[in-house]
Amino acid sequence: MAKSEFYDIIDMENIMVSIPNSSHFSLGTSPYYAHQHGLAIDIYQDLSLENYHVLSPVSGKIIKTKTMVAPKPKFKDGINKEYLTLICNSHHPKIIFKILHVKPNIREGEQIEKGDLIGSTIRNGYFAYWSSPHLHLEIRPYNDAIRARGGKVFSLLIKDNQSTNKESIKNKLKQIPLKIEKAFPEFFLAYLPEAFYYKLNPICGVKININGLNCILDGGIPQYKNGLVVFPHEDLLTSSNSIYFNNYKIGTLGNIRGKFGFFKFDRIKFLLNNEEIRGLSLYLAKFLPLLKIIPYKKSQFPIKSNSVQNLSIIPDELNNN
Repeated sequence: MAKSEFYDIIDMENIMVSIPNSSHFSLGTSPYYAHQHGLAIDIYQDLSLENYHVLSPVSGKIIKTKTMVAPKPKFKDGINKEYLTLICNSHHPKIIFKILHVKPNIREGEQIEKGDLIGSTIRNGYFAYWSSPHLHLEIRPYNDAIRARGGKVFSLLIKDNQSTNKESIKNKLKQIPLKIEKAFPEFFLAYLPEAFYYKLNPICGVKININGLNCILDGGIPQYKNGLVVFPHEDLLTSSNSIYFNNYKIGTLGNIRGKFGFFKFDRIKFLLNNEEIRGLSLYLAKFLPLLKIIPYKKSQFPIKSNSVQNLSIIPDELNNN
């Protein structure tokens, strides 16, 4: 893959992270600490369950590779190993890129560039059965590169050329038509109608509304309990603002850090064709991203690819159980 087919998602203090134009990524679609605090990025070159060869999102020198024991997976074809790769940033030697979930084909001391092949994805017991293979990336200080907590705060590279005019919240749809792109026993990959997306150039994601301002939602709703919001500009919102998806309140803004906001999902439910599902996994991309529809059990729905189905939401005030 040519390096021109990458674009930058982080460019700060001589720290650059770039991903293929065709990839999805997420900060919050995971229950683990780094994701719930906006300190890690998962990069998906593919959203199926098939493993694939990984292209590096960073440049630098390989300073450590390590094989570790992982929990035994509860799904077929998973492994009980985890792989750690540490890369010293080419432009800031006190910064380390920490990579997980990739079995490396590179060696300590080797210099790599963005777009180089660095290994292959794996799935292990840290994954849910519906989790797609991906590269997990953290930006770490040199003296604290491996620990599960901590990590360097970063922001996404968003061009400040979007309108910040507030809009009234449009009427909600009782049922949202979903275009099912691909159907798997574990989940469905689908598109919402185009009006349900919002772009903060160059990043696109699912649109939410906070105090009349359009923003992007990231995370696993509601299965991972916490959501992450991407704002168009800093200092536009305050905590305690309500968050609306399809004119339904899904949470209340809590902690704010730069262009990121963090919150806990309200007690909401999603239905697919009027039957309750586990939830939605959301992603960001340079294009209209797919979302993952996750049933409570495999093969719960007899749904085929290239079909249209209906998604609906039951907000907190209508939950009686």
